[in-house]
Amino acid sequence: MREYTVLRAGEAPDFTGDAPGAFLGYGRPLGAEQVAVNMRVLEPHTRHVAPGFDPAIGHSHSGVEEIYVVVAGEVRMKLGDEIETLGQYDAVLVPPETPRAVRNDSGEEARLLMVSVRMEDASSQTTWHDEFWP
Repeated sequence: MREYTVLRAGEAPDFTGDAPGAFLGYGRPLGAEQVAVNMRVLEPHTRHVAPGFDPAIGHSHSGVEEIYVVVAGEVRMKLGDEIETLGQYDAVLVPPETPRAVRNDSGEEARLLMVSVRMEDASSQTTWHDEFWP
């Protein structure tokens, strides 16, 4: 009996909306009950923001830590008041309540893997920080 699930690359839903790049979801389509796994593909000179949101906005999650792993390219990430440059295979653990924002300031595509516990309603655990990174 098969006790695992395979999700092929082309089957991962893209939640990007009208933003450039892709925001691919893996956890829910795989049926994960505990883990959220998402891949953000950032085109050159773009920011990781939800469709329709101001590019200067940051966000944090109450009670939820996240791990971000750069799987391709390079990103700059603002964590609280500090800015870090992360290259391929660099990772950062973002504690709960820490405001964050991600940019791809390079001329190449960047791919960022994001892992956390699964949130039933992510919007209820998200705080938006206006003018976080103008």
